[in-house]
Amino acid sequence: MRKRALLQLLLAALAHACWGADGAQLAERCNECHGPGGRSENPKVPSIGGFSDFAIMDLLEMYASGQRPARPAKLADGTETDMNEIVQALAVEEIEAVALYYSEQRWRPHAQAFDAALARRGAVVHSRKCAKCHPKGGSVPEVDLAITAGQWREYLETEFRNFDAGTRPMTAKMQRKYETLSATDKRAIIEFYVSAGDF
Repeated sequence: MRKRALLQLLLAALAHACWGADGAQLAERCNECHGPGGRSENPKVPSIGGFSDFAIMDLLEMYASGQRPARPAKLADGTETDMNEIVQALAVEEIEAVALYYSEQRWRPHAQAFDAALARRGAVVHSRKCAKCHPKGGSVPEVDLAITAGQWREYLETEFRNFDAGTRPMTAKMQRKYETLSATDKRAIIEFYVSAGDF
């Protein structure tokens, strides 16, 4: 809670500062990976348009501090970069402006094929294990977490593998619940998220 309160104070202070950072213009640099308006066209890369400003700020802070490792991304010009490198090149006011820009975009779930029976199982598991922090199938931006409902399957599967391998950090509360999930439970939850509750 203290971390969230500090970030909210930072957001409020930056919102009233007249630095003039243009979030839309800065976000153009992110289009190659995250797509226009934060809607990714690459199944390996998450869509982020529609996340809350706090969620974006929190994610970027984790990359900047190195708490969350980043996968390398190859750009169209042949160069490689990653989120750690990108965030460290941004000023604080630029990070805040980008976060506000993406929070103003509309979340649009990706239409993907899914196994309805497995998704229904995932809905049950989600309601028992995940819904307290990720209500309505992970579709509520106001909880200040990543939106998972309608997120790309390939990205979700990669992140679950990272959770399993311990290469992506979790809160202690999430880890306790995650460790109670079977492999089938995890596949079912992913299927539920991919379905965006449309089964």
